[in-house]
Amino acid sequence: MCRHKESKYGNIIFVILLLIGVFFIAGRLTSPVKLIKNLVYYISYPTLRTADCIFRSMGTFADNVKAIVYMHRENIVFKQKNQELNDKLRNYNSISEECNNLSRLLKLTKIKNIIYVFAGISFGASDERYQWCILDKGGADGLYNELPVAMLNKENDILCAAGKIIETHKTSSKVVLITDSISVIPVEIKDKGINCLAEGSNSSLLKITYIPSDADVKPGDEIVVSGLSAVFQKGMPVGVITEVSEGASADFKTAAAKVFYENNIFNKVVVLVPQKQ
Repeated sequence: MCRHKESKYGNIIFVILLLIGVFFIAGRLTSPVKLIKNLVYYISYPTLRTADCIFRSMGTFADNVKAIVYMHRENIVFKQKNQELNDKLRNYNSISEECNNLSRLLKLTKIKNIIYVFAGISFGASDERYQWCILDKGGADGLYNELPVAMLNKENDILCAAGKIIETHKTSSKVVLITDSISVIPVEIKDKGINCLAEGSNSSLLKITYIPSDADVKPGDEIVVSGLSAVFQKGMPVGVITEVSEGASADFKTAAAKVFYENNIFNKVVVLVPQKQ
């Protein structure tokens, strides 16, 4: 009798365990259980593959959500590509303008026995105390101290005096501009043969000194380098007079001149290197 009861209870327990096993097996295969499992896995390892498993677990509704999410991702990718194209377009416009400016430089009349070395301005400081810039070329490119530096005036496509190299390194060099207070250039009034000096004033204006008091000088007259300069070629444009005033001496008067290189092409200079005999 006891054995019969034990056998009966054993069968019931077996059936219960069997049903529990079937329940867990069936539950493991249902979409809700799959969805919960995949969500937990996606939180632990967020990848597109696990996200795709989640969408497959959710059925038809998930397909619609999946399409929306993927469309959103494609939209983000398209925005990134659009931004990259806009950046490339801006770079193209900048390079195109630089190419046009260099083409104008190459069409300039070649100065005899002079080699043109094109250099970029990697750093420039222009304030009341400093008037200088750093070039991206130096001794390795054949540059050395005291070489004249010119810039292109965009309005009339002329090379104008801008400064001279005062420090030279292997791949860079320092240029002091003619507007620096330490700069003094022998100049003359164009087509009038009036010799004077152009002194820097730490601004975009030059102070023209030692102009004879009876000289016919007026605003609009151009200033060019005179034959007394040991740095620049004679006749190289420097600036234009904007104002004439009486000097402290009765024999001379002074003037202010605006430099031509103020309308220079962006970030470019030309170093004039004499050819070796």
